[in-house]
Amino acid sequence: MKAVAKHYFSHPSVWTYILIGLGVFLVSYHYRFLHHYYYVAFLPIVIAPFFEWFAHKYLLHAQIGNVIQLPIQEHPSANIGDTILVDYHQKKIEMEVMAISEDTLTVGYGIARKHEGLRKFMYALHYGHHEDPNDIQLIFAPISSVFVLFATLFGITWLLTWSLGIATVFLLGVIVYYLHYEWMHLGHHIPGYQHIFPWSNKLKTAHQLHHYKNENYWWGITNNIGDKLLGTYKKHDEVDRSETIHDINV
Repeated sequence: MKAVAKHYFSHPSVWTYILIGLGVFLVSYHYRFLHHYYYVAFLPIVIAPFFEWFAHKYLLHAQIGNVIQLPIQEHPSANIGDTILVDYHQKKIEMEVMAISEDTLTVGYGIARKHEGLRKFMYALHYGHHEDPNDIQLIFAPISSVFVLFATLFGITWLLTWSLGIATVFLLGVIVYYLHYEWMHLGHHIPGYQHIFPWSNKLKTAHQLHHYKNENYWWGITNNIGDKLLGTYKKHDEVDRSETIHDINV
């Protein structure tokens, strides 16, 4: 517990979310939004199993392309702008030659090949976490991405209900849930840490399998309901070890 708390409460993002949550709570209380719509604060718990599954699989693991370097001997006749076939993680991928030096070809593919900022953002968001699951700083998502998450969910709720009160209370529930999510995720990566509940420790085991066995299964962080309903919760011996487990952008 102390090891998780030390890292958790020393990270600036956690205090940022706590302060934002406190502000949203005070607004909700002052304008009596909580009095009328208190039940809305529990909706994130209902949505979480499916939102975690979808966001983890399709947003955090989105394959946007990459830029890599090859020895020029592999394609000695290539010119800038050519498309060449590259063996990349046991796959044949068409890549564009972007630069040529004396002994190196710089090649890229996908939408990110011309957007270095996007590659850096996705690395900070999740790619780097898979590359080095033990890096504590990479466990926490960038604050900017979480702000976008909060604003998007608040905006969608407001548009669907046309109620500022419901949207505000829902945002409060989202913030509390997300603080719980960050604690759970951090705990999954602290060696020797045991969660309070037995089912939470099963989630930790599943998350370790996600990082060290196959990144295409065990998407849940705070629960495994989405995995069980959508067929991605497997026994460890039912799944082969992935060759791209530390390089998920393939």
